[in-house]
Amino acid sequence: MGRDRDADQTFIRHMSAHHAKGTVLARSAAERAKNLHLRELAILMVVSQVGEIRMFGNWRLSWFDTKMADCSTTSAPPCQGAGGAVRRGVRADHEQASHGAARMAEQMLQSDGDPRLHVITYAIRHAQQGEIAPMHGARAAFRLN
Repeated sequence: MGRDRDADQTFIRHMSAHHAKGTVLARSAAERAKNLHLRELAILMVVSQVGEIRMFGNWRLSWFDTKMADCSTTSAPPCQGAGGAVRRGVRADHEQASHGAARMAEQMLQSDGDPRLHVITYAIRHAQQGEIAPMHGARAAFRLN
């Protein structure tokens, strides 16, 4: 475990809540997207984020001997990206949540937290950048002629 137990707990709690919201949005996109590539991307997002939620849950149980409060879908900040977004559409909600994830990632990387969390933070940040790019250019990037 890292030297900053609070940073580790906070990151696990908040990123788990962020991913839980992300899976809801991605499932919605998988059902509603007209573009096949975006539907497939949404399905991949669900699978990867569910796996990370499970991993965080396992780490949480094995690292901490005290109960940690969960972030809920109604939590106020600092549970960034956990919910409460105004209904503007899946893409807008994902972009808003991604900004919260970026803040969480930066806080983790600047902390003295567990090196495993630093590694997964880089992986999550990279994956989210890869998820957002096609959404911005969906019409041009995925147009099938």
